[in-house]
Amino acid sequence: MDDLPVIHNFSHEAFGSRFWVRIAAEDAIYARNAAEALFQHLDDLDFQTDLRHDSGPVASINQMPEGALVAASEHIQALWNFSRDVRVDTAQAFDVTAGALFRYWRERGDMPFNPDDASWQQVTEAHRGGEFKLEGCEFSCVKFGASVDFGAIVRGYALDRMADMLESSWGIHRALLMASGSVTLALDPPGDSTGWRIGVGPQSEIKLCRFAMASKSFEAARGNLVDPRTGQTAALAGPVRAIATSAIEAEGLAMAGAVLNVAEVEEFVNRGCSRGLWLPDGTKLGSMTYFEVTDRSAPDATT
Repeated sequence: MDDLPVIHNFSHEAFGSRFWVRIAAEDAIYARNAAEALFQHLDDLDFQTDLRHDSGPVASINQMPEGALVAASEHIQALWNFSRDVRVDTAQAFDVTAGALFRYWRERGDMPFNPDDASWQQVTEAHRGGEFKLEGCEFSCVKFGASVDFGAIVRGYALDRMADMLESSWGIHRALLMASGSVTLALDPPGDSTGWRIGVGPQSEIKLCRFAMASKSFEAARGNLVDPRTGQTAALAGPVRAIATSAIEAEGLAMAGAVLNVAEVEEFVNRGCSRGLWLPDGTKLGSMTYFEVTDRSAPDATT
């Protein structure tokens, strides 16, 4: 037992979710100090990029009248530029300006859908007509009606920033970062392992090293998967899982994979490298085919 690597575990609440950081083979005090610094950074990211804060930058963007502009932080710029590229690549199946649509489905819960619902029609038309634009660091409202919501990718973005800080500022490279149970970013693994063991379902796992994994599943009560092209929710028979070299890309892939059809999603995955999708029917696309899925075994490290 003494030869097993020690892993220090830390957790924190942000973005309405639980975040975890696992640091291997470091002094306990040093690891704790690093985790506390990460969580301070995480709290700042939460306020800067999450829609939950009424006085935050995203809320200010959504309240802008036509023709108004605000200065966008580096975080808003990074999220917007990533989202814009995915929106183009998916023919608008992924769209962070559909925030009002997401809110509509969250608020109605599991009530039966009526296509003649005036509220739904109003929200859908406003989203389709609304437009934002980012030029340099200036974010402007071209046409009022759209509403920004980075919720589908913001946790992945936060993990990427935390990992960069952990390595560049603290020199810690053996770590695993997780958010809300739906997105994981693996740096170097502990000891002689070939990767961090990541659960996929109740009985299986894969090993990740320098990869991120994200999953999306349909929850009727939350209306969490919405296709902006139709304005309606996309039901899934099971979770869509995605891998990529960054957590934000993994989240974007998973979200797109949840609303695109099989032909569309295969074309989308093949537009990039080192990324893949695992669909609810068991189909594996892209780099996912290279990852071995095994039965879960007993832990191989002390905590």
